Amino acid sequence: MPGILARATGRGCRVRILLLNPESQITGAIDRDEGHPPGTLAARITAALARFGQMRRACGTRMQIRVYDEYPTVSVVRGDAAMLVTPYLRFFIGSNSPTFEFRADQAPKMFTRYARHFENTWKLAKDWPS
Repeated sequence: MPGILARATGRGCRVRILLLNPESQITGAIDRDEGHPPGTLAARITAALARFGQMRRACGTRMQIRVYDEYPTVSVVRGDAAMLVTPYLRFFIGSNSPTFEFRADQAPKMFTRYARHFENTWKLAKDWPS
């Protein structure tokens, strides 16, 4: 992934990473819901933030990282007019959730809805200083 992001930002693409704040009290509730020991999710998010922080240093200002404090509802991975969406199903680990692909030209309403959801969450999030 580091190489992919470096090439993308080198071509002028913007990369935005949005994760649950590892310091949020919500991480404990998710650990409990998924049957994990307390601190499991926070540690995983902190490790991901460290890795993304290294990538951001290589990518420069074209890559931003933010965290938010609300219960996560969906994972969105978007590249221009294509999007992968994985809804978070409470009480299930993420790998047990389905992933859907939406294309702007094939499912414009769904694509726009999830894009708007991401933008609204992004606006409420705060920058992660790494």
